[in-house]
Amino acid sequence: MVKSEARARFQAKIAEWERDGRLPSKDGPKTADYFERWMEEHRTAINPTTWRNESSWMRTMNAIIGNIRLNRLTADDINGMCRRLRRTRKSKTVNTYLAVLGAMLRTAKRDGLIADDPMENVGRMPEDRYERPILDVADPAKVIEAALAEPDPAVAVFDSSDEREKWALMFELAFTTGMRPGERYGLMPYQLELHHGIPVINVCQQAKPIPAGATIPDWMEAEHLDGAIWLTKPKTAKGVRTVPIPQGLWDRLWAHIVKWGVPSHGLVFTNLYGHPIRRDNEEKRWRRALKMAGLPYVDIYSARHWLATELAAAGASDEERTAIMGHTDIHTTSVYTHWRERRLAETLDAALPDLRDGQ
Repeated sequence: MVKSEARARFQAKIAEWERDGRLPSKDGPKTADYFERWMEEHRTAINPTTWRNESSWMRTMNAIIGNIRLNRLTADDINGMCRRLRRTRKSKTVNTYLAVLGAMLRTAKRDGLIADDPMENVGRMPEDRYERPILDVADPAKVIEAALAEPDPAVAVFDSSDEREKWALMFELAFTTGMRPGERYGLMPYQLELHHGIPVINVCQQAKPIPAGATIPDWMEAEHLDGAIWLTKPKTAKGVRTVPIPQGLWDRLWAHIVKWGVPSHGLVFTNLYGHPIRRDNEEKRWRRALKMAGLPYVDIYSARHWLATELAAAGASDEERTAIMGHTDIHTTSVYTHWRERRLAETLDAALPDLRDGQ
């Protein structure tokens, strides 16, 4: 390589580092350039799906504020961006974008690229109130009964009693343990343990789709299962937990495991072809069970909300509720808890004296 080529490559590298802020420059990097660098640098700090989502949000924000120099980005610029985004997006979505932008700007301040963080003068957008619908107290039993029932032969292409029992078990797990979908899909026999004679599930892994070509961080301890499905640690450190289960569910799980000869580190639940369960597989069965039970549609994740609600109604402590749900704090568990009017009425009836002597 001649000196002129080496010099050109060196100058190009200098220009690149000045462009994204790795080297100081007169004007500083554009917000878009620094954002791209920041996303790449924390690629291994989050799971691939989160990284892909945040990259998409970054591109959306860059289309509006990306050409502004990072050290000239103001709260007014960010608020203006929020107003534009709000035309086509919910406030909750815009606040999610802001959380990513805020994390980037805090890093930029630590890097000395900005003197003040403009996000300190940007407030969260008021979010639309959304109350997730969940099933009533006795409804899960109806769902499980419907999952076991023989369907209309004109509708079902293939539906054996074994297949129906599998899905009934999956739904029973969802309601009884509050396990996340991926945690149920990744369940293996070795996770069924007896602690002092009490049957529990050691929730320590999940089956998760990871996009092809994605960078998988070492901390995820990912093990390839099949196709795009990988076995990884749960969502958070608190997600690793032991959840007691009823003896009846324990017996049914082991009957299923023995019947199908599932090895200790094999998947308890698979599809008809022996591959890992996917969300769309479960969604079809879930919708059918709800319809056969004559219940309104709620998504499968509402089973976690149902359990959180019943735990609170039963008087479980904050520590017990977060331990079972696998949440980091009680605030998150509270979001999953829905106080039914009937329960509140029963509590008030028990708490209040008769103020009119029965009149």
